[in-house]
Amino acid sequence: MQATRPAAGRFYRPELDVVRFLAFLLVFLHHVVPNSNDPRFPAVFKGYSPLVFASSFAFGFGLSLFFTLSAFLICELLLRERESTGTVHVGQFYIRRILRIWPLYYLGLAIGVAVAVLPGGDRRAVAEMGWFGIFMSTWYLASHIGPSSPMNPLWSISVEEQFYLCVPWISKYLSRKLICGFCIMLLLLSNSSLFYLGRTDASGSSIWFNSIVQFQCFAAGILLCLFFHGRVPKLALWRRTTLLVTSGACWFFACYRLHALFTYTSTAENPGSWPLIAGYGLGTLGCVLLIVAFLGIDTKLLPGWAIYLGRISFGLYVYHQLALNIAGHIKIGHVTSYAILIYILRIVLALGLDVLMAAVSYRYFEMPFLRMKQRHAYIRS
Repeated sequence: MQATRPAAGRFYRPELDVVRFLAFLLVFLHHVVPNSNDPRFPAVFKGYSPLVFASSFAFGFGLSLFFTLSAFLICELLLRERESTGTVHVGQFYIRRILRIWPLYYLGLAIGVAVAVLPGGDRRAVAEMGWFGIFMSTWYLASHIGPSSPMNPLWSISVEEQFYLCVPWISKYLSRKLICGFCIMLLLLSNSSLFYLGRTDASGSSIWFNSIVQFQCFAAGILLCLFFHGRVPKLALWRRTTLLVTSGACWFFACYRLHALFTYTSTAENPGSWPLIAGYGLGTLGCVLLIVAFLGIDTKLLPGWAIYLGRISFGLYVYHQLALNIAGHIKIGHVTSYAILIYILRIVLALGLDVLMAAVSYRYFEMPFLRMKQRHAYIRS
């Protein structure tokens, strides 16, 4: 495998915007493809039901892909900043992260509160949004059955923010070898948690919403950054396709055979320590393989609309459950051939509404903060 290294003063890879969009699309599909909790569909899918349900859960690894990609990009930018300026400016890092995440994030929480207090809303979500507001939603959801809210997917931002507590400091003070050692320690800690949770027959929420479990994705992203050392791979298209297919196979096998994410449901049986460790490990490996499959690809092969949707993917993620809730007012009733068409139409309408909201949000709400963010950047991205 050959690799090339881009200019040191700027790091922008449009193919990673496509990966962002794919990560969102997987999460979206995870929330719309029928799973084993929906009793209406087994009669429709018949013997194929386990395959469909496993695919639905495998799409949930799109969130793991977000985490892995985030760690890869942030570590790359911080290490480039250290090489360029001699240090990592931690204060500026936090300013950049605040300007990128907090405005839209807290707008999303405000929407969640508004929906909760409106007629028909669940007022318990107001208190839940309070835990989200202090980035402790992971620990709250790990021990509580949360009320229905269109902003529940924002729990993942708490995992990101917890990761930000350490990443600029290790990038500033640790050598590459010590950063690698830190990541290995993080992987051991994550898998030890999975072993304990499997042995204690922990609930699905206690596993999936556990920040320590999810930290292995961040460790994998940093290790990938260290491996390439600022370079991008030059791979033949068939190799990239093979990596992409293998990535999907890892996710599907983790859910179909190891039942790793089936514990996300409250009624699923805990598969045990070793299947959990293997399943989440395969999920993380799939994320790494997918990123490598796209990293360094010829930009001529990338559709412009996918790059754009990747740029607004944060908004797509924030608003997607709200869009699904709005489109959900189209009633389906009993599952028939006609009702399945309505179900698909509802999904398409939700996706279109989500894109519209995210595009408007990006242009008129997020963009001023992004311009301010660039003023604090040492490596333009």
